[in-house]
Amino acid sequence: MRVVIFLTIFVLLSVLIAQIDAYLYSSNVITQLKILLANEPGSNKWMIYGFLLVGLLSSVWNSVKEKVQKIKNIGSK
Repeated sequence: MRVVIFLTIFVLLSVLIAQIDAYLYSSNVITQLKILLANEPGSNKWMIYGFLLVGLLSSVWNSVKEKVQKIKNIGSK
């Protein structure tokens, strides 16, 4: 469940930023979304993708840990 929430927040924030950029640069949202998510050589966008990956993995880890804990609690009753 946390993974879905994490990805939903990421997509919504990306679209929001793309809409703001489209308004500021008089462009369309799809073009700005492509520019936003493009990994250009020499840029530090790998850091953004790294933090995105860490956040996604931590949300998966927490979800799995939570489900294992629920299974243990059900089994101990």
